[in-house]
Amino acid sequence: MAGFSVLRARFWMRWSTRTRLLLITVLPVTAMCLTLVWYSYQSRQNEVRAELAERGLLLARVLADGSEVGLGTGRYAELRQTLEGVVQSDASIYRVALFDAGHKELLRVEGRAGGQPEMRLYEAAVLKRLVWVSMPDLRAATPALPGRSVETIGYVRVTMSPTRLLERQESRFYLELLVAVAGLLVCGLLAARMAQGFDASLQASLSALREADAEKRRLIRRVNSAVEEERKSIALEIHDELNATLIAVRLEAQGIAGLARQELADAEAAAQAASPRLALIESKAQSITKLALGLYNSGRTLVRRLRPEMLDMLGLQGAAEEMVRHYDETHPSCRFSFAAEGDFSRLDGAMAISAYRIIQEALSNVVKHAQASRATVTLALRGGSLHIEVRDNGRGFDPSQQAEGIGIVGMRERVAAFDGCFELHSGGEGSVLAASLSLKDGTALSAPGSAGG
Repeated sequence: MAGFSVLRARFWMRWSTRTRLLLITVLPVTAMCLTLVWYSYQSRQNEVRAELAERGLLLARVLADGSEVGLGTGRYAELRQTLEGVVQSDASIYRVALFDAGHKELLRVEGRAGGQPEMRLYEAAVLKRLVWVSMPDLRAATPALPGRSVETIGYVRVTMSPTRLLERQESRFYLELLVAVAGLLVCGLLAARMAQGFDASLQASLSALREADAEKRRLIRRVNSAVEEERKSIALEIHDELNATLIAVRLEAQGIAGLARQELADAEAAAQAASPRLALIESKAQSITKLALGLYNSGRTLVRRLRPEMLDMLGLQGAAEEMVRHYDETHPSCRFSFAAEGDFSRLDGAMAISAYRIIQEALSNVVKHAQASRATVTLALRGGSLHIEVRDNGRGFDPSQQAEGIGIVGMRERVAAFDGCFELHSGGEGSVLAASLSLKDGTALSAPGSAGG
C-alpha cells in the first residue's frame, strides 16, 4: 500500500505545471456540471412519476363513473368501445381492465403505446347508486320518505406506461446535456488558455528565480574567491614584509646584544664603572629579540589562518588530515580522527578552500560547544559530489531552538555556492554535520597537477 502511494505521488510529480493548473480548474467545474445534470435527470424522472400517478388516478375515477350504466345493464360492447376510445386518445395508458364485484375480469383493453408498464396500479370502484321514494300510506296518513343506496358492482383498473413521457423528457434532457457539454467545453478552452498564460508567467518567474539563484551562487563564489585572494594577499604581505622586518629587527637586536657583551668584556679589563650600563643594554637587546621572535611566530600563525599553506603543499586531503591532527594534539580532552575516500588531486582550488573552511568551522564548533570526547571527520568523492561529514558524541542541541550563528550561515553559503546540500542534525546526544558540494558542472575540477590537488 505504501509503495502504491509512492507510485501515485511520483505519477503526480511527472505532470507538468500546466496540466496541474488545468486539472485544478476543470475538475471542480466538471464535477459541478455532472451534479447539475444528474439532478436534472432525477427531477425529470420524478416529474414523470408524479404526472403518471395523477393521470392514472383521475382516469380510473372517470372511467369508473362512466361505466356505471353499461356494467349495470350488461352492455359490455359499448363499454369496450368507450374504453378503446379513451386508450387511443392517451398514449401513456398501457392497459385498462374492467372487473365485476368479485374482481373477475370482464373486459381488457390494451394501449397502443407499448413499452414497459408502471408497477403501480390505479383502481376505482364502479358504484351503483339507487334513489327511491316510498309511497305514502293514506290510511295511516304517513308521508312519503325518499331513500338512497350505494352498491359496488365492479372495478376499473388502469395501468400506466412511462415510456412516452420519458421519451419526451429524454429529448429535453439531451438538449440540456448538449448545452451543458458545450458550456463545459467553453470553460475547458478558457481554462486551458488561462492555464497556458499562467504557466508561461510562472515558468518565466521560475526561470528568473533560477537565474537569480545561479547568479547568487556565482556571486557567493566570487566573493569567497575574492576573500580568499585577499587573505592570500594579506598573508603574503605579512610573510614577505612584516616577518622579514621582524627578522631584521631580531638580527639587529642580537647584534646590539653582541656588541654590548663585547664592550662589557673590554670594560671589565679596563674599568668596572661602565659595566652596569652595558649590562642594561644587553638585557634590553635580548628583550627586543624575544619580542621580535614572538611577533614573528604570531605572524606565522596569522598567515596560516589567512591562507593555510598546507592546502597548497599537500592538497585538500593532506591539509584536512593535518588540521585534524593539530586539533587532536592541542585538545587532549577530545580524540579527533580523519577518514578520506576518493582521489582529490584534480579538485579545484576554490572548492578545496571552501571544503577546508567548512571542516575548520565545524571542528571549531565541536571544541567550543559540543563538549565531546570523540569527533570524526570524513571526506569523500562519490556520485559527482564532494561529501563532508563531521560527527561528534557531544551534548548535542535542540534543532527547534538552535539559532544559527555566523559560522553556520557561512558554511551554508559556501555549500550553496556550489549548488550543494547542507544538513545539521542532532538526536539529543551528539550531532552530525553533512555537506555535499556538487561537481556536476565540471567547474570544480582542475587540470592534473594544479594547486588544488
